[in-house]
Amino acid sequence: MSLPTFVVSVRSAVFASSVSASIAGASHGALIATYEIGTGPSAASVQIDQEDGDGYLFNIHWDGSAYSSWNTLVDIDAALGNLSLQYDTYSWGILLTGVSIDGDSDYGTGDLWPIKNYWHFWVRDSGSWEWAMFGATDRALFSGAHDAWVFGSPSAPQSIPAPGAAGFTLASAGACRALRRRVRTTASRVR
Repeated sequence: MSLPTFVVSVRSAVFASSVSASIAGASHGALIATYEIGTGPSAASVQIDQEDGDGYLFNIHWDGSAYSSWNTLVDIDAALGNLSLQYDTYSWGILLTGVSIDGDSDYGTGDLWPIKNYWHFWVRDSGSWEWAMFGATDRALFSGAHDAWVFGSPSAPQSIPAPGAAGFTLASAGACRALRRRVRTTASRVR
């Protein structure tokens, strides 16, 4: 093996291990789909993480200022034929009990031991995710807000890569392969 081939092989191995480590550490599931819902100058995101690790991201757009996190779920439900919500209404607010989307379905009311079979509501205004200490009807959304629903786990929502991160990773992997092929070709001509 020539020196240029060895250097490219080492670079490829380091790159592959760093990508694998970042993917493994970044999430506990997989982003299945991203949806754009509504129109308007204000935008926020709502993430739904099913118990099996499948995650769905909804980028919500709206006009006006009076818009709650619960309104986003109702609008998502109305806009998508492949999603359905189940909930109970009480004097103190609304309890989300079930979400079904694309064959993923989770239902629970927090009545089974250990008590985690329910939809945990999370918010992120800036920085890291925080478990919400209020209901979705009380959460006034603002442009740039992030809300999430996680079923069956008190863990924070899974990390969703930035929109360009997946493309960058694939392009980088392709560039390493092309460089490795070019070095092999050059090395074979030198012999």
